[in-house]
Amino acid sequence: MKLKDIVFLTVFLIVAGAGLYLVTTVDVMKKIERVEKITKSILLGVKEGPHEYFPTHAEVTEEELKEINVSKIAEEIGKGITVKKKEKLFEIEKKTKEALHITKQKLEEEVKLKHTKTKARIAKIMKLEDLPQKFKPLKKVLHEPFKMGACELCHVSAGAKPGKLITKKIDDLCYRCHKVRYNKKFDHKPVKQGRCTDCHDPHQSNVNNLIKGKSINDLCLKCHKPGNKKKIKKTVNMKGAFKHKPAEKNCVECHEPHTASFKKLLKDDGKMNLCLDCHSKLEKHVDMKKWIKNVKYKHGAITDSKRKCLECHNPHSTNHKGILKKQQVKMCLSCHNKEVKSDEDGYMLMNMAEHLKKNPVWHKPIKDVKKEGGCAACHNPHGSNHFSILRRSYTTDFYDNVKVMKDFICFKCHKVKKITTKETEKWTKFRDGKVNLHYLHVNSKKGRACRVCHDEHASKYPHLIRRYTEFGGIKFPMRYVGTKTGGSCQPACHKKYEYDRVNQKNKFSEDVFRK
Repeated sequence: MKLKDIVFLTVFLIVAGAGLYLVTTVDVMKKIERVEKITKSILLGVKEGPHEYFPTHAEVTEEELKEINVSKIAEEIGKGITVKKKEKLFEIEKKTKEALHITKQKLEEEVKLKHTKTKARIAKIMKLEDLPQKFKPLKKVLHEPFKMGACELCHVSAGAKPGKLITKKIDDLCYRCHKVRYNKKFDHKPVKQGRCTDCHDPHQSNVNNLIKGKSINDLCLKCHKPGNKKKIKKTVNMKGAFKHKPAEKNCVECHEPHTASFKKLLKDDGKMNLCLDCHSKLEKHVDMKKWIKNVKYKHGAITDSKRKCLECHNPHSTNHKGILKKQQVKMCLSCHNKEVKSDEDGYMLMNMAEHLKKNPVWHKPIKDVKKEGGCAACHNPHGSNHFSILRRSYTTDFYDNVKVMKDFICFKCHKVKKITTKETEKWTKFRDGKVNLHYLHVNSKKGRACRVCHDEHASKYPHLIRRYTEFGGIKFPMRYVGTKTGGSCQPACHKKYEYDRVNQKNKFSEDVFRK
């Protein structure tokens, strides 16, 4: 036999004995009713408690406890009993057995959120067709007491104010049936103040849970949209061109409507954990939780910042792709408007905002964010296995092999034939006649990497040509001069050379391509 069963049995015996003794001296029916009430109270306490709202105790007065004397009860039962008393005892025995046979199932039914027909009968059922005209036509979802026509479960029918609630406070009335009270760390203000009917219609609605609105979002935005009548400061603008799908679908995808353990009534920590609950399970989408954890190079905006995902993203709606808070380049520059320490090697990254300001010729992805993709065209803002959180490989070296260069991030957009075709009139403008000067620079024994001549972000010169390049820790000028059909340069690595696409300036031997 389980401990709970032993407790039940012990309680039954004590209460039954108490009932037998008490009714020998006091009015029988009153004591029988009292015994039944005490029994139910104890059983309910044992079943539900210990708990804030179902403490394990019976509602027994001090006087009743003093009257219960088990030894005296046993002595009294053994004495002679008159016929009249036997009739009383028979009635007591019958009622006591009924009390003892209160089953666990019956107790559970009484605790359940259920408006019973018995209660409804006591409340004098009104037929739906007899309801006042203001309730017609009936809506899709009806509150159970209203559906049963049991108005008196909630309202007073007689007296000076018919229709008045049977309790002073609306939440006290609601909690009579809706047993769960809300007592987590953060409460929705209407819940905290007991204003259940701010959100729920007590009679009927066309939305589940008797919501007062066309939808849950419609209800929420009555208070939480900008310029709301109640002057609530915590507002959400859902009119942006790009909307977060869960927010567009239903506010309660992310928020608890009553009470929560996290700020802003979120279902989990809103800085990252809540986001990753979905963004690690979406179809045709990388498992972001694993990605952020396992990538070699991490973005400090995610790993080191206070707001994590919310540093860059608005969780509701914006006018920027990816529900970014700002246009993508501006978003990046809100941090990269100063020197920032690299997470990779500890070196200081340049002030990119200043660099772009001083150099008017911008790389196309930065210049045309909508068409070319902005910073994210080359960098993965959520982390990468390539340095500088690049989406593909690149190099920091002066020299590199053309076979390796084919996989560079540059050739995500630029055609590889730009560096692999010896002669062309199509693939590049950097040529002398038909001789492809990209091929000449890249395919020799010491192939120059793209970054030797070109700045990846911005420059003062056409084609993102650098003003200075660096070799062995020493900076030297490129001395590039452009013309309509060509140009010239005179860096430290070679004398001044001119080139022209229309009128070839130089003769090239095969030996040149092998150097």
